[in-house]
Amino acid sequence: MRINTISRYIFVAICLLQSLGIYAQNITSDTIKVKAGKLSELLGSNVDLIKDLTLKGEINGTDITTIRSMKKLSVLNLADVKIVKGGVFISSIYNDKIDFSNNEIPEEMFYSKDNLTSVILPEDINAIGLKSFSDCLKLTSIIMPDGVTSVGTDAFVGCTALNSVTISSSMTVIEYGAFQNCTELTNVYCKPLIPPKITLYTFFGVNKTNCKLHVPKGTSAAYKSAVGWSEFKSIIEE
Repeated sequence: MRINTISRYIFVAICLLQSLGIYAQNITSDTIKVKAGKLSELLGSNVDLIKDLTLKGEINGTDITTIRSMKKLSVLNLADVKIVKGGVFISSIYNDKIDFSNNEIPEEMFYSKDNLTSVILPEDINAIGLKSFSDCLKLTSIIMPDGVTSVGTDAFVGCTALNSVTISSSMTVIEYGAFQNCTELTNVYCKPLIPPKITLYTFFGVNKTNCKLHVPKGTSAAYKSAVGWSEFKSIIEE
């Protein structure tokens, strides 16, 4: 009788452990309120499981390193995140520390994260850094918050699935090669009343016959006469 009772307890314990294991394996999405430098601690063993992540709070270079280490991450919502300087974030290209300012998407933040399909950017960022999204092969669209004033060199180079880009109303400059070889780009929604400064190579490799440039009402003449923008064959006022 006593043996049977012990056996039942063991059986229940095994079932609980198995169900917990199955639960852990099924954790593919999460919402986390984070303090700068603490993301790895909060994710724990789920760091390699999560595909869809929403963050709220502050993140620094150490947290960016953690995000970069998430092998299955495909959807990332940073709308309610503030990026703050500090922490440790090492370049994947040059193997040295990357320094950055508050409210900036740092250089190489998502470089070659080829599982990413969607990223919602923090509302209060003002700059998108060098190679920050380059070679994100599955990224399909990007919307820049209205405070963004600059996009760095090669920021989205090689994002071959990117089909839609919304450029912030306060944008002033988009650097060389920022959207180079974004071969699937079909719609660019450019909100500034004055065309941002670009180069002839900012959209190099984009089919400017098929890609539509959407601009504010009354500004098409300015875009048609601006360096780089004038190469788009279809400029639509909205």
